This record gives sequence, structure tokens and C-alpha cells, in this order.
Amino acid sequence: MSGSTGTDIHHVFTAFGGARCEIIACDATEGDVSAVVADAYAFERQLTRFDAGSELSRFNAAAGARVSVSPLLAELLCVCLDAYAFSDGLVNAACLPALVDAGYDRSITELRRGPSTRVQWRPRKDVPALPLVLEVGEGWARVAPGCAIDLGGVGKGWLADCLCERFDNAAINLGGDVRTRGPGPRRSGWAVALCDGRFVTVGDAGVATSGTSGRLWPGGHHLIDPRTAAPARTDITAISVVAQTALHAEILAKGACLIGEGMARSWLEQRGAACHAVVSPATDRAA
Repeated sequence: MSGSTGTDIHHVFTAFGGARCEIIACDATEGDVSAVVADAYAFERQLTRFDAGSELSRFNAAAGARVSVSPLLAELLCVCLDAYAFSDGLVNAACLPALVDAGYDRSITELRRGPSTRVQWRPRKDVPALPLVLEVGEGWARVAPGCAIDLGGVGKGWLADCLCERFDNAAINLGGDVRTRGPGPRRSGWAVALCDGRFVTVGDAGVATSGTSGRLWPGGHHLIDPRTAAPARTDITAISVVAQTALHAEILAKGACLIGEGMARSWLEQRGAACHAVVSPATDRAA
């Protein structure tokens, strides 16, 4: 993101397993920005899968049982179900067991210090359909035995949208999920970088980047294809999508990356993407 000097507040912090996060807020107070940062950390503590004491981890540990859940977790589980439907099943929050099988059993910061020794490919044909293994009711939820939920990028996109709504003129980046609102610091829009190095100027919009080159380790990467339950084999190294919200941009970027470069454009256009950029090993160019 591109900000300005002057009275605008520009704050950078690290959250969500070592991801770079950024807030640029115009005509806001330090207290406003501090509250957003605090709420981002609180969200992470409650819903991280890397802490056995988090609400999400406790929910996954109780697989098979109908358990009480907070309004926040219930909301995010419903968001995951919506993301599954919107992406034709390509964005599937039930991928956590496959992620762990692939070696992503700790934060990316810790994983890069020392690869997992727990990699074990189980005989999975695919990741189970989310609506078949996740139920959400009024104050309760249940995930099927042997299954577990990873909120992942969907959670970050949803949170970026919610936090940005607190400001009239701001941009929030949560580890690659960007939401902008208002005319920007120079009243001419927000300049947001895409994966191919270009910038787009947006007003109220969401921008997200997905791919296989960000969170990777020897023998694998974090983008699981639910059709194979394995790290995706795709001809897209990175893809950035501009959409109405950060949540929709995140869903679209991940789904398009899994589909591949040949079908990505039409798939995105059918789902309302404003524009996108692609980097691939074969072409190394923008789409």
C-alpha cells in the first residue's frame, strides 16, 4: 500500500503466524489505530490453530461433539460455509488435516527454522465437502469426527473488512488481504501493489494475493487443493484479485490459483472480480 506523510497514521505490525500487517488511517487518532491492532491480536489469539488453548483448537479437538461456540467463531464458521459455496468447493476450511499432513503443523516462522518431522501422506482422495462435516446453529457448532477447521485467509479477509469499516478513509493489510475505504491520503484513491509489480488505484475495494510461493517449505506449500488433499499443482505462482471486499478477493484469488491460468480469467469474471494479475513460471507476465 502507498501512504503519505503529514498527519496520517501509518502503523506496521506482525501477526497471524509472522505475517506483515499494515494500517494507514487518515483523519484518525492513535487510539483508533491502537484499538484496531489490539483487536487483530485478540482475533488471532482466539482463532489461531497454532495454540492448543485457542477457541478454534478446542473446537477442533472436540470433533464429533456438538459444542457451544462464541458469536465470533460461529460467524467465521458460517463465512467458511459461504466461501465454500461461492468458490464451488475450492475454498474448503476442512483442509486442516491435509495441511498438517503436508508439514504445516506450526506457524510459518517456526516452520522455516526447522521443517516438520511429522509429514505423513495419508490415503486421502480429497478433502470432505464442508457442508457435510460442519454444522452451525444458534450458539453451537459441530465438526465431524476426524475433521478439523482452518480459518486461514478467509478469516484474515473477513477481519480486514470489519476493521476497515471503523474508518472513513483507511487501508488495512492483514498478511496480503487488503481492504481500502475512502478517497485515500491524497484524495485520489489508494495505490495497491499487485503480484506482478503493477499498482492499481482503488477506492472502496478489497485486494488479495494467493499463490504457492509465499508460505512454502522443503517438500510442500500451504495451498491445499481440496480435490486431491495435497499441495496444489498449479501453473500459477501468484495471483492478485481486486473485488468488492477483502473477503471476496481472498476467496477468488485462492480459487483461481487452484483452477490454473487457462481458466482463471473466465472463472473470476463470472464471480465479479474487478481485475486480476497473474505470475506463472511459464509466462512470468501479468494477465
